[in-house]
Amino acid sequence: MTTEDNNNNNNKDDDVDDDDDKTTTPAAVFSRVPSNFVSYRPVCRDDVDVIADIESNSYPDDEMASKETLQYRCDRAPEMFLVATEGNEDEIIGYACGTCVNENETLTAETMGKSHDPNGTILCIHSVVVKESKRRRGQGAKLLRAYLVYLKALNNDRKRENKSALKSCRLLCKKHLIPFYCDIGGFTLLGESDVTHGKDPWFDCEYAF
Repeated sequence: MTTEDNNNNNNKDDDVDDDDDKTTTPAAVFSRVPSNFVSYRPVCRDDVDVIADIESNSYPDDEMASKETLQYRCDRAPEMFLVATEGNEDEIIGYACGTCVNENETLTAETMGKSHDPNGTILCIHSVVVKESKRRRGQGAKLLRAYLVYLKALNNDRKRENKSALKSCRLLCKKHLIPFYCDIGGFTLLGESDVTHGKDPWFDCEYAF
């Protein structure tokens, strides 16, 4: 947000103090974003250190993406990487990211890892994560919904530009997160996945555009 200085330089009386001519505008009053206001923006390369820290504190060691992998996703698929920030200081409190694969590919450890096809029509969602100190406030649900709205808008742009449009989003989640993605996000549960990554089984979910 910007603050404009509305000084009136056409004083009728030279004896009038300059401060009397300043007009207080809404922009001047609300020059700072409220401390708990959350907004969303595309990822920047400078975000990766913070994102890697959130990632490492959100997943077990055998499931988390490395900083190198997150950097790859930021560099190769930035349009699929959305960041949630809070307050005037642009504090990163969460993010959602994914990479694309060909529609004929199935979800495997490889497609859910470090790969991206810019012309792919299936988006593999890797992470929907909120910083630990910001959880239990509904921010995860808001981030998921915002990400899907963002992807729909992005898809419309791709169609207008005659680029390959996304047909669906796919993700793998643990059993306890199925209600989060299916009830809140509108995903469809496809069943248990053959992917083995970590000690617990994974479940395949899809969101069709």
